Amino acid sequence: MKILIIRLSSLGDVILSSFVVRLVRNAFPNSTVDFLVASEFAEVFKYNPRITNLIVYDKSKPFLYHICNTLSIINPKNYDVIIDLQNNLRSWVYSLGKSSTIFRFKKRRLFKLLTVTFKKRAGDIRPIPVLYANSFPTLERYDDGLGLELWTTKDISEYLPHNRNLNLNHIQRVAIAPGAKHFSKRLPLEKFIALVDLLQSNFSAEIYLIGGKEDQHICQSIAQRFRNVSNFAGKLSVVDTAELLDTVDFVISNDSSAVHIASARRRPVIQIFGSTVPEFGFIPFRTPFKIVENNSVNCRPCTHYGKSYCPKKHFRCMNEIAPEHIFDAVLELTKDIQQV
Repeated sequence: MKILIIRLSSLGDVILSSFVVRLVRNAFPNSTVDFLVASEFAEVFKYNPRITNLIVYDKSKPFLYHICNTLSIINPKNYDVIIDLQNNLRSWVYSLGKSSTIFRFKKRRLFKLLTVTFKKRAGDIRPIPVLYANSFPTLERYDDGLGLELWTTKDISEYLPHNRNLNLNHIQRVAIAPGAKHFSKRLPLEKFIALVDLLQSNFSAEIYLIGGKEDQHICQSIAQRFRNVSNFAGKLSVVDTAELLDTVDFVISNDSSAVHIASARRRPVIQIFGSTVPEFGFIPFRTPFKIVENNSVNCRPCTHYGKSYCPKKHFRCMNEIAPEHIFDAVLELTKDIQQV
């Protein structure tokens, strides 16, 4: 068989789609498995041997260009099956006429709309990778129980992320991702500063700050206040970040792509939620984790993707999360792991 998987963006979603890639390869070990992705996220699959051909979509070119040139990128009726995990106009254009069998990811728009509108949380969290896999009938049969993947230069022929043993009395390195694309997903800067102080006071831990270029000023504001805090924001590629996370004891992050990079490298994660909620499915996948959120406010979630402001102008969802809450989650997670 010849199979095409489409997930153009964004970084977190592309990493989450790696679960489907492995399951498809498990189901069809001798098939051609191609992946179509936007150029800025192609690095996620750069070293992944489960992909036969990585097809790169250049978002910098006009959309009309892609419509006119799509046949030169993907031949007509070239695939037996297409799995469209993006399910938007661009992915429809790229899949049009390329296969008679196309499965598209169901985005649960009604579920998200009702959850945001009525603030009723089902409590049933269905991780996005599992929902992605459900796009293709019977693919769940080939679920091997493993999680996400982000292959690095260290994974030569087998995916073996470095596994560090956690010792509550000897936590050495912690990675923190204090940024997020949207304001309403970001814990306030002063709370991260207080958290770093707690970690260093109790563990003498070295802190690695990670994120994109847009997070450099946040990370620098934290790093300049402490010793043994390194600011890597905007300085590392996705693969470099994954290799850095292999060396840490755990990762603390807002609801951002850092959660999924950490999950792919099997690192324990503390995830902080503000305006969004875990029920939307963007949680650590098959790696030890704890979630920190403020369940005392009745205006959550106010969005399923994040906002540039607090609609209520009080931002209680984040402002009422104390650094001690996050630190306690670190202690609980570490103890849970040691007891396994």
